[in-house]
Amino acid sequence: MKNFIERNILFPKRLGFMPYFWFFSLFLMAGQLLSSKKTFNWLDVFLVIIFLKFYHDGYWIHRFNWLDILVQLSIAVYFSIKFPSGGGLFFIYTAWEIGSLPFKQKKFLYYYFAYLIVGITCLSSFFLFTSKSIMDFNFGFGVVISLTFTIGSPLAARSLANSYRRRFKTSQNNKRLESIIRQNERDRISQDLHDNIGQSFSIITLKSELASKLIDKNPQKAQQQLNDIAKTSREDLNLVRQIVANLNEKTIASAMIEEDNNLEVAGIRQISINENSSGNWPKNIQHVISAVIKETTTNVIRYSKADIMKLVFEEDTDNYLLDISDDGIGFKDPADHKSYGLSGIKNRLIEINGHVEMSSNNGVIIKITVPKKG
Repeated sequence: MKNFIERNILFPKRLGFMPYFWFFSLFLMAGQLLSSKKTFNWLDVFLVIIFLKFYHDGYWIHRFNWLDILVQLSIAVYFSIKFPSGGGLFFIYTAWEIGSLPFKQKKFLYYYFAYLIVGITCLSSFFLFTSKSIMDFNFGFGVVISLTFTIGSPLAARSLANSYRRRFKTSQNNKRLESIIRQNERDRISQDLHDNIGQSFSIITLKSELASKLIDKNPQKAQQQLNDIAKTSREDLNLVRQIVANLNEKTIASAMIEEDNNLEVAGIRQISINENSSGNWPKNIQHVISAVIKETTTNVIRYSKADIMKLVFEEDTDNYLLDISDDGIGFKDPADHKSYGLSGIKNRLIEINGHVEMSSNNGVIIKITVPKKG
């Protein structure tokens, strides 16, 4: 059922919302066109349904795309002849579909020129047989506009579709990278446990067996083995704590991804400037800054009523710098600092000797400075 809906009702995800807009407007345009005639014609209704069906199917790549385009152009010719005042609009929908399909350049040009031949021939016939003169300004302007849309629509659609495809591909690649990063982290943890904890447990097992054998024959050596077991256990405990601590440490990049998703849900756009430079900041600083980013993002979502949250990463010879701002309502009373979590941010920055300043000017501005260690 799901596959049937995706294939026969929905449009390819790579194209975003645009095909739905065109489909709905085509439905309304066709309805208005058919209602302009005094006598109802079932053939026209049938041809509109056929056009809608082949228009939908044409967005999916298959070996019969040529048939989808051919049927649409044929019906567009019919309606442009029967309804000279508006039937030619059917060509525009086919034009946008041709431009939206991910054809290679050669195949796109094949469909494009076929469309131009049919469309311009039909359009020219209308202008040649009309009683108006091409020298009439309004009529001449209409000719120019019609030709511009006829020629330019597939090219504009192709440019827009390429933009959608790049965005869709970027989103896919980001998800793949996140999956790879998570898998690499799992592999690293597994390797750490195998190399360190596994070896230690083997030593503890051997020493326990040896101590049980020596406890009656040589209690002193048995006690030494037990002391070694206790020492190894403490070292393993510290190692486990270190692994857990490393797991809890976040990088700025991971925090930015997570908070970007939270902002998107709240309808706020995240803008990041020079973020790549923060990838070389020390891990302990990244961990604290990540927590600050999370806290400030929460405050922006709760209180700011903003549309944009901007983060600017910089550094000079002595400091790491981060400016966080939004375009929200800001605050008038200095006491509102508390609602924006200034004290919490200050407390987090203490452990890395950081400093924070907050002000309000068409939104909240937070300036964070963290000294570099020599």
